[in-house]
Amino acid sequence: MRLVKTHGSLNEIFALDAAPGAWGSDAELREFVRRVCDRASWTGGSDGIYLYDASGANAQAWFFNPDGSSAEFCGNGMRGLGRLILDRRGTGTEVVGSGGRQYTVHRAPSTPEGVRQVLLELPPLRFDEAPLPAPFAGFTAVAVPNPHVIAVVEEYSEPALIELGKRADQVFPAGANVSFLQPLGDTEGSDTEGSYTEDSYTEHTGTEGGAPEVFVRTFERGAGLTPSCGSGVVASRAAYSRVSGLDPAQRLVVRNAGGVAAASVRVRDAAWYPVLEGNATVVYRAETDLAGHQAGPLEWAAAENSAYAALDERNTGYLKSHGIETAHP
Repeated sequence: MRLVKTHGSLNEIFALDAAPGAWGSDAELREFVRRVCDRASWTGGSDGIYLYDASGANAQAWFFNPDGSSAEFCGNGMRGLGRLILDRRGTGTEVVGSGGRQYTVHRAPSTPEGVRQVLLELPPLRFDEAPLPAPFAGFTAVAVPNPHVIAVVEEYSEPALIELGKRADQVFPAGANVSFLQPLGDTEGSDTEGSYTEDSYTEHTGTEGGAPEVFVRTFERGAGLTPSCGSGVVASRAAYSRVSGLDPAQRLVVRNAGGVAAASVRVRDAAWYPVLEGNATVVYRAETDLAGHQAGPLEWAAAENSAYAALDERNTGYLKSHGIETAHP
């Protein structure tokens, strides 16, 4: 079976062309997931895996966290998976089903360095208006559809985020992804990894103008602290409009520990439809068997990895210049 490691803002997600029914039991499937996602394994591990079936008109996908648990959706994983399906079919737009919902992925211009980009349209998100219990009082709860709780902070604290991320499993019956969002005071030198000029973005969204910037870091349920979380980006984007009053349609540059993305929200009939844009990079391709053992050599995408490394270095320097120190887990 062909196993492809992709990443969106260094959030590494596998894509495997196989449906869950290929395994004899749910236990065998979850053991496979844990084995290939293990950072000590031959794969180098990942932050999750998308299984998919692209034999129909619309591809179907199933996401699993590295601990073997399932989740409705992974934003960065869908970026990578969508890019692979676009390449496989030679198309500019594809629709992928995941967790009972449909996601539309568009091919977008690569950066001058050669970093591949996609634009992802998501189904409407939902705000939970009920007051949240301590220690999450004052956070904004958003379902994308996986659950997120977001706090807008004046200063980012990684230890505090980790502590709250661990508490989420105790407080919320289904767990929750926990994000801190810190506004960045200026937009000088802002970019989205060179992913879109204002004209190319306008072509997709119909918006224009300058883009404010924020930093977002997410502690993901079932995975922990990751360099980036795609659903965390769009959940945080929506929460920021709720807290700050920023027009949802305004393009917001979202910097993570692992890279840069951008997000906006289209409001139609009172429903909020997020749009996420950013890189979809192939790390390597390999072969695996149903037990999660290596069945062929790793074929590294050297040029793609080199191009992204330059952009990652620039983003890290930008964050440090704003007093934000993070670690790539």
